[in-house]
Amino acid sequence: MKNIAIALCALLLSGTSLAKELPPAGGQPKDFKLTQTRDIQLENGLTVTFVHYGKTPKVTLRLITDTGNVDDNGKDAVSDISYQLLTEGSQNLSGKQIAEAAADMGGQVNTSVGPNSSFLQMDVLSEFAPDAVNLLAGLALHPKFTESDLQRAVTNFVRDLKVSKSQAQSQATEAFYQALYGTHPYANVLADEAKVQGLTLADVRAYVETNLVAKRSHLYVSGQFDEKQTEQAIRQAFATMSAGQSRTLAKPEMQDNASLVFIDRPEAPQSTLRLGLPVVDPSHPDYIGLNVMNTLLGGAFSSRITSNIREDKGYTYSPGSSVASRVGAALWYEAADVTAESTGAAIAEIVKEIKRLQTEAPSVAELDGFKNYLSGIYVLQNSSRTAIINQLWNLKSHGLPLSRLETYLQSVNALTPEQVSALAAKYLPMDKMTLVVVGDPSVREQLTQVPELKELFKL
Repeated sequence: MKNIAIALCALLLSGTSLAKELPPAGGQPKDFKLTQTRDIQLENGLTVTFVHYGKTPKVTLRLITDTGNVDDNGKDAVSDISYQLLTEGSQNLSGKQIAEAAADMGGQVNTSVGPNSSFLQMDVLSEFAPDAVNLLAGLALHPKFTESDLQRAVTNFVRDLKVSKSQAQSQATEAFYQALYGTHPYANVLADEAKVQGLTLADVRAYVETNLVAKRSHLYVSGQFDEKQTEQAIRQAFATMSAGQSRTLAKPEMQDNASLVFIDRPEAPQSTLRLGLPVVDPSHPDYIGLNVMNTLLGGAFSSRITSNIREDKGYTYSPGSSVASRVGAALWYEAADVTAESTGAAIAEIVKEIKRLQTEAPSVAELDGFKNYLSGIYVLQNSSRTAIINQLWNLKSHGLPLSRLETYLQSVNALTPEQVSALAAKYLPMDKMTLVVVGDPSVREQLTQVPELKELFKL
């Protein structure tokens, strides 16, 4: 041990540093090039996109449909329950047999339900692509709904719903969306328990027959696969899919008047905050710049708001701002769980950072750092079979051209500091903000100590 200590001392005295060297500077972001795609459309209106991607011998088949929570129409969670039941059994296979069949192909069946769209998906070994098509079509076209499966799904959903409704974060999000989306279906964040428990098999069948139809659906095949065999299987398996009708979704009338919503949570050790307002949706030319501005302001770990109230002040552990988009609508908001005693101070710092960005352009070096960060994230967003599908569907949902994928990084890197500051001034006016606070009633007094809040909400 003595010899080791002497050696270390000699090394230090010689001027050689034991510290790790800094990594080399990152290179210039390269433009993204989309792999070639091919589209076909069946006579019933089903669109199919083939995407040859990667070298791994696997393929993802995702049947995405323009349907989701916005189509519940007073039958809360019927969309969620219906998609869950699609994997519980078809006319020819039980739920267990479906799972086993997928596993034999080296994969599994997944479903997901969102506000605007939902999907049924399989991820299998490449050689089984035609077999996966047949299994997927059987689930979508010939589901077998049973009372026992329905009751189990409802029971599980209601249990999770009760947990969500007890959490301050869910309460804040629901109040925030209701304040901004008003009576539009986008405002429905948490289902009504009684309505979920009242769902019937007739409700589920009606939902699927009306919404899971060809004219609303798009089947993506991404990965390595025999295109000729897969196309043949698709044409045969989905030929009998009901054409149905395309969906027309009313654009929400956004509430952009300043409002304060306080939800009492007695003795809560922290306050849950949502501060934000409506912004432009992804179809707008400013949307890319808006996302860059958001990333610098609060959308990354090293962003200004996070560095301020997390690193410098210690008010919170994991704050963050987001641009939450829907078809035809979007919101910007800052979310944070702050210690109860620092509620007012935290909000004051958030407001300060917003106003600073609106009046002072960031430095070129600071903005370049976030551009590089977004460029790296973009690589990840296009680095898998499912990621490519996500991107393609996102473009279709918002009526954007395929070229958007290849010009995105150019648009990001062309932004100047002055443009980012101007976007903050344009889209984040304080007199349009909605603030939601879930916390102990005593916290209300702190809000009156924030000049901007006192003036905005007449406290």
